[in-house]
Amino acid sequence: MDFDVLIAGGGPAGCSAALALAQRGITKIAIVDAARAEGRRIGESIPPDARLLLARLGVLQPFLDAAHEPCLGSCSSWGDDEPGYNDFLLNPHGTGWHLDRRRFDAMLQDAVIAAGVEVRRHRFDGSITARYTVDATGSAAVVARNAGARRMFRDRLICVCGFFTLGEAAAFPRLTLLEAVEAGWWYAARIPQGEVVVAFASDARTARQLGAARPDGWHTLLGRTRHVATALAGCSFIAESLRIHPAPSFVLDRAARDNWLAAGDAASSYDPISAQGIYKALDDGLRAAEAIAAALDGRRSALDDYHASVVARFEQYLANSSYFYGIERRFPESGFWRRRQEG
Repeated sequence: MDFDVLIAGGGPAGCSAALALAQRGITKIAIVDAARAEGRRIGESIPPDARLLLARLGVLQPFLDAAHEPCLGSCSSWGDDEPGYNDFLLNPHGTGWHLDRRRFDAMLQDAVIAAGVEVRRHRFDGSITARYTVDATGSAAVVARNAGARRMFRDRLICVCGFFTLGEAAAFPRLTLLEAVEAGWWYAARIPQGEVVVAFASDARTARQLGAARPDGWHTLLGRTRHVATALAGCSFIAESLRIHPAPSFVLDRAARDNWLAAGDAASSYDPISAQGIYKALDDGLRAAEAIAAALDGRRSALDDYHASVVARFEQYLANSSYFYGIERRFPESGFWRRRQEG
């Protein structure tokens, strides 16, 4: 075997697993991570208690030094025309953050390299052998699916995202904005570099019928929002920044087997409304490292325990998602909302 652990994917889940394994004294670790295309990446939010995970991984100070955009909470028009607020004022861990994803991922990979983990810049192709493999390839779940695992889908949401620059007169709040509309919902948030990310989430067919993937259709829909469009006053759209991003909800029918396990979005993927993507990836990486360390010590049942934890957390996510979507009752004729409220 070339390595004890091979990690396919160098995003938050893969780096978290590598760092946690290195902390446990496992030294023969490699990450295979293909070079990523340049360009904007969706800015994601992490909650205040993410600092606990970052501290466990030994990267809290480098993270704080990177000066990501503070997130003071959320403002949502959901189930009511008037916005409601949920701030982090009393949270013992302080604010949340809107991330510069490229900077965040680079920070994690720098920490991985400093920990002695070998990082290879090419696509995972099975040419490297290891006692255990971590699938951290995102929702594609390349390793798991090649091994026969199946994704059990519960939703196939898509997000059409665009970016704006903050003008001098702009007063966009340091809050995550959510606004439910008849055909889906809108998300908007400040991100570093003086920009705002704005996303429309809907079903693929609905988005296509509304022309949401075209700039003119997307802007028309945005102009009909009551709160998001108002918050963007003074901001300027960045030409050709519109992108479509699949946002499925699924869990693998098997997230771990004899010599591999999946972590992050490869194991289970949540609706972005949960705001759990990055947090879950870091947490999954820590859990994956614990399971693999136990398996390397001869406790093979740890892999079964890991799979059970993935399924249990997915079931909890479904319950929370069902509750959250169930709050919105203003659009009884909308297929988008009916599908999510009827299960």
